[in-house]
Amino acid sequence: MKLLLVLLATMTWTVVDKNTVHLSDDSTVPYDINVSYSNTYNAGHVRAGDVATLSLSNLNGITIESVSLAMRSNKNAGAGQISVMADNTSLANMSVTWQSVSNAVQVFSGQKNNVNALTITVSGTQNSLYVDAFTITYASRPAYTVTLMNGSRVYATLTEEAGMQGVLLPCMPDTAQWQFIGWSGIEFWETPDYLYALYPAGERFYMNSDRTLWATYRFNNIPEEVYATELESGIYQYVNRAVEIALTGVPEDGRMDFNSIQHNDPNQYYDITFTAENTAFITHHATQTPIGYSGTDMAAIASPWQVYHDGEETLFYTTVNQKNYVLWLNIMSGDGYDFYAGLLQANPGPSPMALLLPVPKTDPIITCHPESPQDIENAPSAPSAGERILMHFGNYDLIIIDGQKYLRKK
Repeated sequence: MKLLLVLLATMTWTVVDKNTVHLSDDSTVPYDINVSYSNTYNAGHVRAGDVATLSLSNLNGITIESVSLAMRSNKNAGAGQISVMADNTSLANMSVTWQSVSNAVQVFSGQKNNVNALTITVSGTQNSLYVDAFTITYASRPAYTVTLMNGSRVYATLTEEAGMQGVLLPCMPDTAQWQFIGWSGIEFWETPDYLYALYPAGERFYMNSDRTLWATYRFNNIPEEVYATELESGIYQYVNRAVEIALTGVPEDGRMDFNSIQHNDPNQYYDITFTAENTAFITHHATQTPIGYSGTDMAAIASPWQVYHDGEETLFYTTVNQKNYVLWLNIMSGDGYDFYAGLLQANPGPSPMALLLPVPKTDPIITCHPESPQDIENAPSAPSAGERILMHFGNYDLIIIDGQKYLRKK
């Protein structure tokens, strides 16, 4: 049985001005407390009809043991009413006069559990009272322990030095396949339909009881890039493999744009229709704008392109006035400050240009158990046509066949 040691703490708030109190150096407060003070007159001076109020919130369920005020009065006058509210419950009410404020005024003594907000109000009924400080004695919650799990093994146990102080969550190292993304309060093997907020490493974790957290990892399914080796009509990206850029958009002012290859950018997808082994028409897939040429300028005109193709290399070109012009992606403008896609005088031949097949969008795998098979079906031991290896799990391969993920032992 866990023995809970309850220690009393004290916080004293000294009045500075009509909107400010200062916490004394020897005070202890809950970690995220909110404090506000106001006086309808000035600092701690409370005349008849004036009200001074100290409000504390985010107290995190402390137990109030006592509330006292350091007060003064005029020499032979001064009276008022003091009230204490714990959350929405009246904790104490008492009247004071100038005769009763020479010593600390204890408004409450007892035990009020699970307090999250405390309000102390001093209302003047006779000139004049002075409030110098508010002192609250309380019991913090006990120190709790968090058990940190890495897969099915206990990685560490961390215990607060004192109640409500929290613990600093560590950062777990990434592996060759998995990226650590935080700590989960719920254990799961498969990627959940809804991923609850994770507790980040490097920040303090606060508890209302002993807890268990699981290290959570993500595997990003990096899609395999496949280039067309056989020319068939379909949807493609026209790319430069060497610098990883792709034709983008439609012709404008005789030129086109290019950008880094973005597998899910509809602006980079084109319908390529092969009408013969070495002839094709190009259409921007999203807008159905034809991609052609007028002389040596790019134009939104349906134009036949000649095709150079060898293995994974595919290059489009045209012939103007007995000169060949290739459809190139990073042409330097005459001023040397701009680059564009368009027609470049050159003879077709070996190049880094290619047609990239559409890459299916894949969601990341997220789990607290990267050591487990992720509830993925076992694939046949013999390789299948069209399979793609996504990653290696020690003695297993994670593969995809016909759009389904499988785990196969090596």
